[in-house]
Amino acid sequence: MTAVPTATPVTPTPATTTPAGRTVVLHDVLDPLSGGREDIRLEVPGPAGPPTGVDGAGLQVLPGLYDADSHLPVLDLGLRESDRWRALAGGATAVNTALPWHLVRTRPLEAVTSFLAGTAFPRVLPILSVSDSPSSEGFAGWLREHGAQVRETWMPTIKLYSNDPFFRANLEAVWAAGCRAAVYFYDRESFERVATEHAGPVHFRHVTSRSMADLVAARPDSTCQTSPHFLVELPPGRAGELHVLPPVPGGADRDGLRGIVAEQVDLIASDHNAPVHGNDGPGLDSEQFLLPALLHLVAGGVLDLPTALAKVTTAAAAVFRPAAGLPAARIVVDPAGTGPAGLWPGQESRRAAFLGVPLAGTVLAVEAAGTARFL
Repeated sequence: MTAVPTATPVTPTPATTTPAGRTVVLHDVLDPLSGGREDIRLEVPGPAGPPTGVDGAGLQVLPGLYDADSHLPVLDLGLRESDRWRALAGGATAVNTALPWHLVRTRPLEAVTSFLAGTAFPRVLPILSVSDSPSSEGFAGWLREHGAQVRETWMPTIKLYSNDPFFRANLEAVWAAGCRAAVYFYDRESFERVATEHAGPVHFRHVTSRSMADLVAARPDSTCQTSPHFLVELPPGRAGELHVLPPVPGGADRDGLRGIVAEQVDLIASDHNAPVHGNDGPGLDSEQFLLPALLHLVAGGVLDLPTALAKVTTAAAAVFRPAAGLPAARIVVDPAGTGPAGLWPGQESRRAAFLGVPLAGTVLAVEAAGTARFL
């Protein structure tokens, strides 16, 4: 897929268009949420052919996941196949992608919106992101002009970073635009400063301990998220080897977070970071393990299945409220164990959060808007 143009809007191919293909029927698939079994009929694009029936008695059908915190370089490169297949392998049929303000400001918002409206498998939903590099000076003025358009056609949530010299001014600007600030906090002091004031709505990213979640719970109009790599018990020494911020907690912090995640953490997201050039910068290559990591937490009794799925579907949508909505989507999963997680092509060990963790759950097929893909 080509990158977003700087001036001419793109006319997207409707996601509901289904080329001629064939029907695959998976018989007797289990819906673990209802306990019922059904035949799953999948319309697969490609060469025309007669319907095919497959025994699906060992498979499960689940709702497509919404990964509400990922970082893909779509403005520069378009949606790359490597990023697409990582999302689908993790069960994500919709993803929030942080679009840097310094790049967005050079393009017509209509062009970016139109481009992303044509994405599918997964559907890419834009969220504006404002950091200190390059400088965010001027963002508040830009948002006064474009805030309604961002709020109504993207989502009423904007990412900010506490190390930005203009953080406070940008925070006030986000609230003035009728939006929620989704904040990454670089230190405990800035986290507590915002957590203990009651000035406007904040979504606290990367809660890594019970004490952090308690502060958020005490603040009005506040929500928070965490990620599987903060919850899954990693092999000894792995947390210290990872190239990610904030650092992965262990011991009492992890155990305390696991104890309250069902009640006090609003959503779970991968925080997947797809680098543009090599594996530079902090961040994990983790979206491909989103569903297996959730199923691992379910197997370990940290979350029950309905709660785990809600935190990556309806609960996440309730916090971010993407204007485009989520696609009606489902995934077909083989729940069998897959053994210790390994490295994906091109992945470095320091970016592989679950390396060596025994996981289960392989996404076999994805369906959205009446069209299916087999992985």
